[in-house]
This record gives sequence, structure tokens and C-alpha cells, in this order.
Amino acid sequence: MSFYHFAFFILLIEVTLGTPEEAAPCEPGFSEQRYAFSVTRKHLERGRVLGRVNFNTCVPGTRALYSPDDTRFRVFPDGKVTVKRPVTLHTGSHSFVLNAWDAAGKKYPVTVFVWNEREHQETA
Repeated sequence: MSFYHFAFFILLIEVTLGTPEEAAPCEPGFSEQRYAFSVTRKHLERGRVLGRVNFNTCVPGTRALYSPDDTRFRVFPDGKVTVKRPVTLHTGSHSFVLNAWDAAGKKYPVTVFVWNEREHQETA
């Protein structure tokens, strides 16, 4: 097969199959629009793990910096949300804003809800 036949063959394949599309650019941010963690008690003790949030910084090997607006909660670099100081869910639920920053320093907020599953079942 001559070089021209081979080049024509490759061109024919590209036209037929199309050229590979570029991957969509990475969008930093939380994987959810809001997070909801259910618990089965009204009083939350220090150290209780509530759940995990996921934030994509778009830079492989880096983790987000998290800062909850309620100092009774702590979020570890891996996204694990815990109770830092005892919390009582007087109304059966509580919400707070969690901020995270991407590699460029842009802030992203998300709302986190904590609700007492048992209390909501009793009122239903």
C-alpha cells in the first residue's frame, strides 16, 4: 500500500468516525446543590460524624479548604462533616452554610441541613 493510499484511508476513517472531541473543561464546585444529613437523636455529641461533602478543585491531588459558618461543626479536608461542639436540634433540624475554595481562590457556598429523622416521623 502506498503512502497516499494509507493517508487517504486514515482521512476516510476520521471523516467517518469523526475526530475525538475535547473533554469538557473542569468546573470546580460541590457535587450537590445542597447536602442533607439525617440523625436519630435531638442531642448531637462532640465527634459525631454526620456525613461527607464532595468538592472538586479541578487540580488533581489537591483538597478543598472548608469553612462552615457555624463553629459547632467541622469539615475535614476529605469532606467528612462532624460535630465540633455539642448541638441540640431544638426545632428538629438545623442548617448552616459551608464554604469551600477552589485552587484559584474562588469561594463556593453550599447549604448543609441536619435533621432529626425520629422527630419528623413523630410529627407526620
